[in-house]
Amino acid sequence: MPTALATSKRKFHRLLDSISNASSTSLASNHGWNNLSTTTLPTNLASPAKKPRFESRPTSVYIPPSQRQLTSPRPEPHLRIAIQPEKSPRMNEERRPPNFAPWDRGRFLERLKTYRHVDKWLGKPDKIDEVKWAGHGWSCVGRETVRCVGGCDNVVVIKLEDDVPQLHGGECEGEEEQDEWREEAQKQLVEKYAEMISRAHDEGCLWRRRGCDDTIHRLPLAHQAAALESLWYRYQSLSAMAADLPETLSTPDGLGISKLLESADTIFKERTSNTASNSTSAREPSDASTRAPQPPKNVDRSAFILALFGWQAEEDHITGLATCTACFRRLGLWLFKPSPEDPASQSSMQRLDVIGEHRDYCPWVNALSQNGASRRSPLDGLVGWEVLLRHLKNHAMFKTAETKETNNEAEKEKADTASQVASLISSGIMAEEEKEAVKRNDQERWAKLKRLKQVFQAKKKTVNPKKGTSVR
Repeated sequence: MPTALATSKRKFHRLLDSISNASSTSLASNHGWNNLSTTTLPTNLASPAKKPRFESRPTSVYIPPSQRQLTSPRPEPHLRIAIQPEKSPRMNEERRPPNFAPWDRGRFLERLKTYRHVDKWLGKPDKIDEVKWAGHGWSCVGRETVRCVGGCDNVVVIKLEDDVPQLHGGECEGEEEQDEWREEAQKQLVEKYAEMISRAHDEGCLWRRRGCDDTIHRLPLAHQAAALESLWYRYQSLSAMAADLPETLSTPDGLGISKLLESADTIFKERTSNTASNSTSAREPSDASTRAPQPPKNVDRSAFILALFGWQAEEDHITGLATCTACFRRLGLWLFKPSPEDPASQSSMQRLDVIGEHRDYCPWVNALSQNGASRRSPLDGLVGWEVLLRHLKNHAMFKTAETKETNNEAEKEKADTASQVASLISSGIMAEEEKEAVKRNDQERWAKLKRLKQVFQAKKKTVNPKKGTSVR
């Protein structure tokens, strides 16, 4: 046998011996037994075969779960301590809505609001305007810069006119040729940016697959009660700064402001009375500090017209500033009023165009933004202020019909009452006549009886009681 093989065998057997010795030692130490071989057992000990097995086994301490539950003492009620799990930092943070929510109009308006600053965003063609970018998850974060905030965080810089000469590479011959070339280059840039509205997102970004629906910008004017309630809210905000409102307003022809003011007066008084009743029922009788709003004496014409066309006071209560919450256009009303120091002076702008001051894509003046591409209801095809105007006219017609019906019912009730009174009077007259007739009949009957009685008495006197003959 070669020496190397023998050496390997010895090492292998030595390894086996060490493993077996270690295992036996650990087993004995775990059970508390002595590591003794059979040759070293004392002679006075009995044979392991004769010794009962249960005596050599250690006592088991295992208790089944069922017994453990029964035997384990229950803690006293006063010793029980409610341990609440610690809140993680993520639980303490406010839960934000998901970034990808193409159905959420509120989130869309939040993104669209970031484009309102003129120092960051200028007007763009319809294909790449702020509505298209906001509808695909982009927010304006800098000068002509949009970003997918909360999503893939990609950034796009939009440049249309500044890069046109650089793309051409030189000057054109003639102004007409240069203008034509600029228009063509502008169209190509617009088409390129229109594709980037969706493709500029990452492959895994959900905004790449789908954007907002074309009706996401629609104003909630379908329900008449909600539409009139929002009109009342805008009017209240504007009437609070009635002194700053301009008087020269440009409105569409044939609007019929006088009739609308009458309808608005009825609506606003109803809203004021409802608010007063709710506030009176809600507050305690001893609370004299909170007073219900007083009904308006006269509807402010300027405040009503501005509210009808979607304008309201700035939420930050900036004096003389009106805004639209759909297109985020802001108006400085002082531009349309003469200087208070010199009332005879002219204002910076002659008239306030309540329609033209909106942005072109605003649903108050744009039928496509209000209705989308498809037609779903009779209100489709109308812009926002036309829908609200129809609600006002319908409300006025309903109130007129209700008043007429109430008057008819009152007249009918009066007629019924009059007929009942007449019938009662006639029945009373008939009763008196019947009484008179009965009385006359009784008198005639008594008269007949008296005459008969007189006749019988006269005959009785003429008969002779002694002879039984009558005296002639």
